[in-house]
Amino acid sequence: MTDSKIALEELEKIVQLFSSKELPNTCAKALIDSIEKPSSSWSLGNQILMVIHGTSDARGYRQWQEVNRYVRQGAKAFYILGPIIVKRKVIDEETKQEKEESALVGFKGIPVFRYEDTEGKELPVYKPKEIPPLTDVAKAWGLLIKYERVAGEYGHYNFQDRSIILSTEAWDTFFHELAHAGDAMLENHDFNKVTHEGVGEVVAVLTAATLARIYGRPSDAYSWNYIARYAESKKPEAVGRLCIRVLSKVQKIISTIFETKAQIIVPA
Repeated sequence: MTDSKIALEELEKIVQLFSSKELPNTCAKALIDSIEKPSSSWSLGNQILMVIHGTSDARGYRQWQEVNRYVRQGAKAFYILGPIIVKRKVIDEETKQEKEESALVGFKGIPVFRYEDTEGKELPVYKPKEIPPLTDVAKAWGLLIKYERVAGEYGHYNFQDRSIILSTEAWDTFFHELAHAGDAMLENHDFNKVTHEGVGEVVAVLTAATLARIYGRPSDAYSWNYIARYAESKKPEAVGRLCIRVLSKVQKIISTIFETKAQIIVPA
């Protein structure tokens, strides 16, 4: 029996399970302890802004110089928001004495540049303890896999530079982002046609749950609860209906992954 057929049979079992049983809550995944960078201390909003601009590392002009990297000529900055703090004197209500306090009076735009728009010395990178299965498929698709700590997420697929960013070593997170990439491939990289937002997330997590079982790292509880959020119901029948709605797309993505894997020539 081929890997693809085994996976599709496992997918059917998962849909049946998710349709008939409410699974328990699961603990959060362990985040990687990645190398610190200026954006590590940014607000969540600014970190999300960085991701939107297609990078996981952005810094000011001089900050890049400090690590011996230099902004390429003609590169354009994007702006994050920095607080404007002023000192002012107020009267303490209890002591009636004058005191000085800091006050936020607004925000200012701070120009930063993406790592991809710089050149120079290579920066240290995080190396996972285990390389997840199907990494060879991602490479065959021309995807770049990077491990970076990004606030508020376990991972994401960047449609702009076709990279997978992972903030955890959990295999199902990698499978989830690989599924997003597979979805894009099926639509010829046309993001406007890709199954995205709520339904796209269900496609990715159901694909990931199947692959996680195949490779011995089941994530059933996490996956069920993830899909339940998008079903807006903890009722198994609602979760099951949503799974069935995306079943065809999941089957196509899984088949595409294993078709690619079968074509990869392993060096002797």
